[in-house]
Amino acid sequence: MKTSLDHLPLHKREQLAAITAMLRESAPVEMVILFGSYARGNWVEDLAGAYFSDYDLMVIVASEDVAHDDFLWGKISDRARLIGGRIPVTIVAHDIREIDQELRVGQFFFSDAVAEGVLLYDSHRFTLAKPIAQTPAQRFELARRNFETWFMSAGHFWRGAGYYAARNLGPHAAFSLHQSAERYYHAALLVYTAYKPKTHDLAQLATQTAAFHEALAGAMPRSEPEDERLFDLLKRAYIEARYSLSYQVTAEELRILRERVLDLASRVRHACMTKLMTISETGSIGELPALPSDEGDLELPPLPDLGDAKAVENWHAAVIELSYERGEVQRLEGRREGEETGRREGEAVGEARGRARAIVDVLTRRGLTIRELQSARILCCRDEAKLARWWELAWTVTSVDELWDEPGA
Repeated sequence: MKTSLDHLPLHKREQLAAITAMLRESAPVEMVILFGSYARGNWVEDLAGAYFSDYDLMVIVASEDVAHDDFLWGKISDRARLIGGRIPVTIVAHDIREIDQELRVGQFFFSDAVAEGVLLYDSHRFTLAKPIAQTPAQRFELARRNFETWFMSAGHFWRGAGYYAARNLGPHAAFSLHQSAERYYHAALLVYTAYKPKTHDLAQLATQTAAFHEALAGAMPRSEPEDERLFDLLKRAYIEARYSLSYQVTAEELRILRERVLDLASRVRHACMTKLMTISETGSIGELPALPSDEGDLELPPLPDLGDAKAVENWHAAVIELSYERGEVQRLEGRREGEETGRREGEAVGEARGRARAIVDVLTRRGLTIRELQSARILCCRDEAKLARWWELAWTVTSVDELWDEPGA
């Protein structure tokens, strides 16, 4: 693991030093690791678009109880954000046993964080386990399975929200809708990073997924006051819809929020399809779960009293279990259909993928700057005519943007 921050400007090194000092003062930390774009050196600061890459920090502690102390890490995150200023700060805390276990099974989020990361602090009381690298095929299979599981689970909660809304059970509907949105974000996080944070905060989840794909950057709008109010209403539902008698949500608000969560689902599906195609060695990803709909009967567990915390937790667990059971059946059916589709289309897709990779290789070897979204756009293209045109242009363009200037590009 690296230990130098010399690739960063002085003011960023000073910010990270201040955050590290704050972490050591606030909790019994054993290691602090900077990972992600600032560790790799490809961070983004888009002043025009007001987008700034996060400082991604993995904090390792000895105690499982400390790692799971949400109140502690919430306060620490607030202090870190004040130090970071306009640079968002994302802190993930894990105990040493969990980290070592994930490294030994090749969980690539942790393996990559250790391999690419910069060690900002080390108590020298522990030594991390040696990471085991997953093969590309294993990474793809993990990403696809995670997408299927979480996307279908989110869909069942979305349908459940409609079921409760139709029966004038607003708080139940709002809570189910929150769970749907949270799980769609989790699907994206797990496909792109194989990791999901221990948070139910939709605002944090939206921020963490926005950088993955341009489609996700526009999900769940909050630019207008009314949009922000509705988003906050959904965000608060995780706690208040269950435990606060003052929580109120109208049928019209639920209708709008259901539409927006369904839009989120569409964006997540598109973004994850793009990612899966870029990591598939064959170029075939099979049939993915479709967007949820209100068609068909929906049988849900009996409604609990929202004021009974234990009953709510049991109901919540039952809905999750039901969604997974149904999801597994649909996953297996979809996989069988996908394998048949893959056999028919694999040869043509493989040839197109080879041409797309060759285009990216030519652009890179010519020294042109190619952004992740541009690379993904090329690698995901299966239009033979378009790929042929890009192949010719790749040898002469002075900027990757010139590829899109062609008619129909």
